[in-house]
Amino acid sequence: MSTDWDKLITEHYDEGREEKLTLDFLMESVREVLGEAQPAQPLTEESVESGKRFSFSIPIPRLVPTEAWGDPSSQSRKDINRIFASITRQPSIKARIDHVNSFLDPEQAVKKAPGGKVNTVLNMLQIIEALQASLNDYNESSAGFVFEGFMAALTGGRQEAGRVGGTLPIEDFITGDNENVSLKLLSPNTPIHGSFTNLIDYLFIRGETGVPSIKYLIAFKNSEEDTVAELALWDFEINRDNVVDIMLLSNNGGRLGPVAEKLKQHMQSFADTPEWKLRMAELLQHAPGYNNKRGMFFKNVTDGGEFEIRADAVPDPNIKRNQFNLMLKAGELNKLKGLAKREGALAAENGTSFEEWMEELDLDALPPKLKSGAAGAKRTKALSDIENSFRRGYQQAVAKAEQSDEIVTESYFGSFHEDEKRHLQEELLSEAKGAGDAKSQFSISRGDMSKIEPVANTQFYGTINLGQGNIDALTKIYVEKIGADLMALLENTKNFADNIGRYFSADDRSVAVQNKNQAIAQGGQIISSLVADPASPDSAE
Repeated sequence: MSTDWDKLITEHYDEGREEKLTLDFLMESVREVLGEAQPAQPLTEESVESGKRFSFSIPIPRLVPTEAWGDPSSQSRKDINRIFASITRQPSIKARIDHVNSFLDPEQAVKKAPGGKVNTVLNMLQIIEALQASLNDYNESSAGFVFEGFMAALTGGRQEAGRVGGTLPIEDFITGDNENVSLKLLSPNTPIHGSFTNLIDYLFIRGETGVPSIKYLIAFKNSEEDTVAELALWDFEINRDNVVDIMLLSNNGGRLGPVAEKLKQHMQSFADTPEWKLRMAELLQHAPGYNNKRGMFFKNVTDGGEFEIRADAVPDPNIKRNQFNLMLKAGELNKLKGLAKREGALAAENGTSFEEWMEELDLDALPPKLKSGAAGAKRTKALSDIENSFRRGYQQAVAKAEQSDEIVTESYFGSFHEDEKRHLQEELLSEAKGAGDAKSQFSISRGDMSKIEPVANTQFYGTINLGQGNIDALTKIYVEKIGADLMALLENTKNFADNIGRYFSADDRSVAVQNKNQAIAQGGQIISSLVADPASPDSAE
């Protein structure tokens, strides 16, 4: 197939040209201008009219953000590092975000004319389009992780996911400047939540000596028609000296209890000594927000005040086997309950009772807990579950036969519905009693961020405007700056790739031939543009 393409391209152009016009040559030439970024989606009339992203109005190659962007060793991250190299070399997160924002401000965009390079504009537009994708192309549970990967790439850093210093990290990513950051993507009225236990462990003992501080980067999102139109960014710092004050100022004093002042004094005299760790553990016993089972001051400090990371116990294969067998027994019981429900439905017609049905079962085939001689309590509970399934099947069949929405009150099994509902409610309530570690959770609202400003150095970065009106205004500016020639090159390249894909995937070969011819024509236009070299180092923005 490649030979055929080479022939077609060669025949289409002057064979006397110095370069051999093969498909390989063509694609290599395109890569020189556009790099190795993933191609954008095909430009269509519908997408242009929607105009929601730069790639829809300006046919730039599309970057597809993933969590892998947060891993500097991944191929995805290596592929996009060249694009992110356009970001300012200033180390701070705010400086990098400000640089991105300068391309989203029409007043500043107008000024980006002489002196710059077209590729810088194109790279930044790709980054902004990738930001839009990370915020809008994933469900809520995934968007946060993808956004972390984006921010890690933006700052030249990495995501943090594995265990660190004996515990799970509270930081989401670490910048290229080795600043630990906890990133929160929130709606305006959603508070910041975190574990007080994990925060204390992070600051004072993780990895033996702890980490002195952590930055909280908060991105509040405003959406228009289910699309994030604005991001308002804030940050503040929690460190060893201010953590108690922040808890008190943000109405989280209950996590400290009666030892708040003593904890503050002890924290501010931090020392990496056994004596300091033992005293800290003593004080934390009286802090309601610190979990004395999972907290490292109890789990990882010896009686002599030494820190040790205890290796996870090697799983006992016999225990795992027993657990698996228990699961299988539960599966057997589940199948039997399903059978009981079906038999209950039949009983609505033939009048068979539960006891009569049980007598017909092969007792040798029953799960062990149901056989004669099995433990009384377990057998009673299992039989009760099976009987309840039988009853459900019966009542559902009766209700269906009567074609009525009324509850069967005193039918074959009397008031079973009411009894079962009450029983289920009691089970749910009993399960909820031991759920979670709510006392360890602290909460900081947007209003609290202002309250803690004097001690936490709260700062507002400003707003990233991704609204439709702003994008439309910027599109006009950047189309003019990119220039007609390069716009044509970008669009032809995009359509060229699209037509090649259609050529190989089209079921109708006449359509495939049409796509082939279009690709050949676009290939010629691309080569002509490259000969003119609109993206040379001397070209201005």
